[in-house]
Amino acid sequence: MAEDAEFGIEGRWAVVRRHRIRWSECDQYAHANNTAYLALCEDLRVSHWLSLGGRFALGEPGPVVAQMEVRYLRPLAFDDEVAVTMRPATLRRSSLTQDYAIWKDGLVFTCRAVLVLVRHGSGEKVPIAPAMRAALIEQGATEEG
Repeated sequence: MAEDAEFGIEGRWAVVRRHRIRWSECDQYAHANNTAYLALCEDLRVSHWLSLGGRFALGEPGPVVAQMEVRYLRPLAFDDEVAVTMRPATLRRSSLTQDYAIWKDGLVFTCRAVLVLVRHGSGEKVPIAPAMRAALIEQGATEEG
């Protein structure tokens, strides 16, 4: 991909999206806020879920963040152009992990999220549907336990 060389992306990623850091994502010194990095991951997570045929509606299964581990390696600033990447990592019966990274002249930020599928409204855990599981495996996920 063209973005690999442009942003210094390493490894295989299922989703790559360009983003320019907006003023609203920065503090008074024009540094990107820590929460801005997480919002970029969330935007990618939501669009990825929808691309897999998932929905966000009462009674439908959807991903809920159970755990996040983040690492800030280098700061970003207003008007920086970055690439945000995401890939599914592991699958269990009703949960999965996803890896995220932000790149600008190499790696800037990493995040691993554990997501649990629950039925919206009841909170009941729901198994990952076979078609969605197959799509995630095709994108690089491995089955675990």
